[in-house]
Amino acid sequence: MDSGKAVRNLQVESVRWHYRDLNEKRWLKFRGRDSIKLEIMYRRKKNLELDDYAKSIEKECFGETNMDDSGEVILSVLNGEYKTNSTFTRVESIYFKKEPKEIRRGCWFAAGFPMNSKLSEQIEEGHCSYVKIKLYGKMTEESSSNQYSVQTCAGEAQWKAPNKVMFYERGERKAVRLHRGFYQKADWEDENEVADLVLVVHGIGHQNKKHLIAENTKKVRDNVVSAMEKFFPDEKSRPMFLPVQWRCSLVLDGGLTDNITIPKMSSMRASLNSTAMDVMYYQSPLFRTEIVREVVAQLNRTYKLFKANNPQFNGHVHIFGHSLGSVICYDVLTQYSPLMLYDKYVTKSIDEYLEKNDSEHTKEARKAMEAMKLAREQLREHMDGGINKLLVTNDEQLNFKVKYLFAVGSPLGVFLTMRGGVSADLLSKATNVERIFNIFHPYDPVAYRLEPFFTPEYKHIRPIKLFSHSDLRARASYADLPMVVYKHYLKKLKNQKTSKNENDDKAADANSGSDDEIDEEDECDSEEDDLYESQKVVVKKGWFSFGSSNNSPKKTQSSAGLQSQGQATSTEQIEVGKEVEAELPLAEKILGSGVRVPHRIDFQLRPAFIEKSYYAVLTTHSAYWSNEDLAMFLANVLNVGICSFLARFFLARF
Repeated sequence: MDSGKAVRNLQVESVRWHYRDLNEKRWLKFRGRDSIKLEIMYRRKKNLELDDYAKSIEKECFGETNMDDSGEVILSVLNGEYKTNSTFTRVESIYFKKEPKEIRRGCWFAAGFPMNSKLSEQIEEGHCSYVKIKLYGKMTEESSSNQYSVQTCAGEAQWKAPNKVMFYERGERKAVRLHRGFYQKADWEDENEVADLVLVVHGIGHQNKKHLIAENTKKVRDNVVSAMEKFFPDEKSRPMFLPVQWRCSLVLDGGLTDNITIPKMSSMRASLNSTAMDVMYYQSPLFRTEIVREVVAQLNRTYKLFKANNPQFNGHVHIFGHSLGSVICYDVLTQYSPLMLYDKYVTKSIDEYLEKNDSEHTKEARKAMEAMKLAREQLREHMDGGINKLLVTNDEQLNFKVKYLFAVGSPLGVFLTMRGGVSADLLSKATNVERIFNIFHPYDPVAYRLEPFFTPEYKHIRPIKLFSHSDLRARASYADLPMVVYKHYLKKLKNQKTSKNENDDKAADANSGSDDEIDEEDECDSEEDDLYESQKVVVKKGWFSFGSSNNSPKKTQSSAGLQSQGQATSTEQIEVGKEVEAELPLAEKILGSGVRVPHRIDFQLRPAFIEKSYYAVLTTHSAYWSNEDLAMFLANVLNVGICSFLARFFLARF
């Protein structure tokens, strides 16, 4: 009788697959579902027998696989980011070039870690022989002392009992106990369901940095997942963040910019060419279309690849656009084309021509112009989408719907201004996105607000400040937070009223400041400010006093701000606040009859104390990737249903 028949094969759930980076020593176990899928596919590949449990889920397991062009079955693991190779020794990244990971089939374990395949096979053979001896009583000299040993490639394995196996590594006196099968059975339900797919699109500065967006995406994903595991442990689903690299494959000017670059200060010029030039390329009618089509192609490619490896996915898709990437994605979602501006210019020129030229000698030209105008009107009337349908091709349209656009560190406001945009353009009917979140750091020189497009008075309303990731309020919904008026504007209105009563306009000019002057305390209240209220400082106004401070205590803000953020004030400040509340209009009255935002768009990060400096201006634009407050906000937004109870609780309390 074959010795292997005397020992039952390990159940599929008892075999535990592990993985590790090539340069790491520590093995990490796959989640239960991944391990079971790997074991079933491995046994099918090796023609090994499946147990009853494996047979019951085999069909479902194959439903989560994919076929490559050669007909080879592709099994995706690790949240669908990696696929196995044909020998089941490595998993390779699916969406971007990255170091593969080594994988190991765990049958025999030492201290909870799987032994290598060759050693494991030798120990398994020895185990089968030992059990056969125990069952059939075929005693030998080796087994007469109730102990059985086998020499392996790495040392000696000794059996003192079927469930007591010791291993002496060559050159070591101390034995390590071995275990057959993992101590914890794999569970088919042990998986992280992907409920949301977030496509991360980079901005400027990625021309020669092919892997940078993958690294930055990993930072965001790790922080979001960490926040969800810590604060939403009962939620099984996890968002998938995938990088979208669009710049490296574009040649654009064929290297002409490098040829005309002056050689002096070459490093700085090269840096500018690889960053600022991207903005100029996008503004160019010659290169803009090429950029848009490449971004769309990469977005569609990544989504298609994701769906192929996650056929069960039916969740929402979102876009996280950083810097210029947010502008490009916004234009794609709104199907914006600069040619529409030219079309409006042509229409206006035709109308002006028809108004001015009615003389006899221009009769033929006028007739031609009228025919052109009529043809254009008929095109708009009868063609679905009008002229814009002709200008936006299929190469510039996404193959999926987008729920949220996270515009992070975005200059979108400036781009819309240069196009003469208004609120109707920002959230037009053609916008293929449910909501836009404009998230920025107050010291980011690239970022701009969007809400004042609806009504200029929104410049007096503070953007919503994100709570610290460690603050309990960060887990609640931001939807019902009240609008808060800038403190500097409340002061100005109060001073103007005082000046009017005293009939002293000069006093108002001296004390109130301009509409555009924003107190640093308004923009930069941070977590440290909240924790150490008694040590607050006021930053002086003006660019040259940026980051400087004195020991004056901060003044009050509106009562709405006090309720939403729980800030303490001195007795004198409270009195000022009461007077302001009694005399000045609330945020709604300040906005008057202007157009309201359908939902809050502008969200501001709270700078840390060390970020209040000149240096912050240079670093904040690239600091979003590792910002834990931003990660917590993303986790909050993507789990808004979980936060509904917390929202009501904290809003009532604070």
